[in-house]
Amino acid sequence: MKRTVQVEIAGQRLTIRSDEGPDYVHELAAYVDAHLHQLAGGRRTTNPQRVALLVAMQIADELFRERDLHHQLRVRVGRRLEALDEVVAAHEQRLAQLGEDEVAPPELPEVEVGAEASP
Repeated sequence: MKRTVQVEIAGQRLTIRSDEGPDYVHELAAYVDAHLHQLAGGRRTTNPQRVALLVAMQIADELFRERDLHHQLRVRVGRRLEALDEVVAAHEQRLAQLGEDEVAPPELPEVEVGAEASP
C-alpha cells in the first residue's frame, strides 16, 4: 500500500508516495540532500538543476559500481559452489566405491536377550 511521506531536499518540500515506510523514504531524502550539499560546497548555487544532475550522476555511478561488485561476488560464489559440488560428487563416488568393495561383516554368535551367562 502506497504511503505519502513529506521530505525536504535542498530546501524544497516534496511529497513522496512509496510502498516503503517513512523512515526509509526519509533516509533516501537525507542521502540525496547530503550529496547536494556536499557538491554545492555549502554555498548557494545559481544553477540548482546543474547540481541536481551532477548528484544524479554521482548516485548513478555508485549504483553501477555496486552492481558490478555484486556481479563479481556472485561469480566468485558461483565458482566456489561449483568447486564444492565437484568435491562432494567425488566424495560420494568414493563412498559408493567403498560400499561396493566392502566385504560382508563376520557373523556374530546369537545371544539370547535376558538369558544369564553360565560360567
